[in-house]
Amino acid sequence: MLLSGSRKTLAPYASFPSNPSIPTNLIEAMRKQLLFLLGMLLTLPTAALAQWEFQSVFPPDPDLQFSSTHGIAVDPDGKVWIQPFGATDSVQVPALGDTYQPVRVIYVFNADGTPAEFSPVKFVDLPGGERDTLGGLLVTDENGNKAWEQKSGRGLRADADGNILVMQFNYLYRLNYQTGAGMNRIVTEGGSKAAPAVATETGNIFVAPVVPGGPIVEYAPDFSVIGNAVDVTYGFSRSFEVSPDGNRIFWAGYTLNGVIEYARQDEFSGFDSLGVVIPGVDSESMTFNPATGNLWVAAGSPNDLPNDFEGFTTRWLPQTWYAFDIDNLVPNTVPEPLGSITWSNDEAIYEGFVDGRPRGLAFSPDGNTAYVAQFSQIAPSVQVFTRAEGVALPVDRLDEVPTKFALKQNYPNPFNPSTKIEFALTQPGHARLAVYDVLGREVAVLVDEPLTAGTYTKTFDARNLPSGMYLYTLDVDGQRLNGTMTLLR
Repeated sequence: MLLSGSRKTLAPYASFPSNPSIPTNLIEAMRKQLLFLLGMLLTLPTAALAQWEFQSVFPPDPDLQFSSTHGIAVDPDGKVWIQPFGATDSVQVPALGDTYQPVRVIYVFNADGTPAEFSPVKFVDLPGGERDTLGGLLVTDENGNKAWEQKSGRGLRADADGNILVMQFNYLYRLNYQTGAGMNRIVTEGGSKAAPAVATETGNIFVAPVVPGGPIVEYAPDFSVIGNAVDVTYGFSRSFEVSPDGNRIFWAGYTLNGVIEYARQDEFSGFDSLGVVIPGVDSESMTFNPATGNLWVAAGSPNDLPNDFEGFTTRWLPQTWYAFDIDNLVPNTVPEPLGSITWSNDEAIYEGFVDGRPRGLAFSPDGNTAYVAQFSQIAPSVQVFTRAEGVALPVDRLDEVPTKFALKQNYPNPFNPSTKIEFALTQPGHARLAVYDVLGREVAVLVDEPLTAGTYTKTFDARNLPSGMYLYTLDVDGQRLNGTMTLLR
């Protein structure tokens, strides 16, 4: 999670209760997981991050779900555009004997998960009467032989007007977000491209390669070429972003183990590298929240684990996106995230599959709903999270007068399905009592309110959570205490 800031005092690690029904090897494995989590939480600030809660997979209908999403975007009407990486449809090709050939398509859903009227987008009708097959192409070699080539989906992005930019291998399209009709098309030079980036204040579009060595090219809103923003890129990239004014580029060459910033003074100046501004992340997706202006960056995956940037100690979590204020990014410094979203590997949904790669993220127009997508992911490969602000919850005050700041062991422990947590404040302060799973994901906020000095107890109801070990933390005005507990079904 967080990487910088002063270290906080941590309560002694809670011992595990003796229980012959819990296998010794399971206890030891859970102990190691929680020790890692406790170490990670040492570096967290006591100010709470903006929290997001998992709501559902998307779309909810299993018949409309698919694996390995590569691009995702949300338009001004709140429709969700999803680009699978692989072929999910076919088209009949007369030039190849009327055989059916596989194609990639884009699916468009209303916010409730029902298909939009024009979904799926298989063909692109362009101004002037041309029609392209979005995810396929008939090619002819030098000998006149015809063959079918697929154009794999490489990323989506809403442009400055909310229309959808689609990268299919090296073909860049703009689709009308209200109808799905084609508005612009350009075949970019070189091989496959990463998801495009947009300067929302100018409308300019930036395109870059997946494979290192090629340039980042800047295009005007009408798809005419302005020129190279950066002549040579480094590291394999799946996604990058630019600031709204177009004068800052955040380059996520995920094999570089960090995000590099390029900056220029104005549109008439050249870009210079400022160095790494988010060290330790192997980012395959990033985007801006349109409501807050924060930049969200994926940290890595089980295949490309984060925290491997030499010279920096970081504790980013895989399959997690973090939010940053770009005005607070400083070269060669570990930034403080303002929030995080972690992919849910719910056993009931994915049956133990945990190897997806965080390849896409998009927000609703009001910024309060996030749609996250993973590549190399079994279906469903899109999930929905909503913003969850801390809520003042009822808490019981006991008659005891405390003599020290304390967080007691929950009772009963182990428990099923509820338990009580007692804590004490020797002076007034804002108290926040939260529960985390062994992956560091916040699963419950039990208390988040100003309290007077006194002894309090709060019930934790875990009926909707799986069995396992959980960490509970009490933060009061810069002080932190921790405990562990076991939920047994």
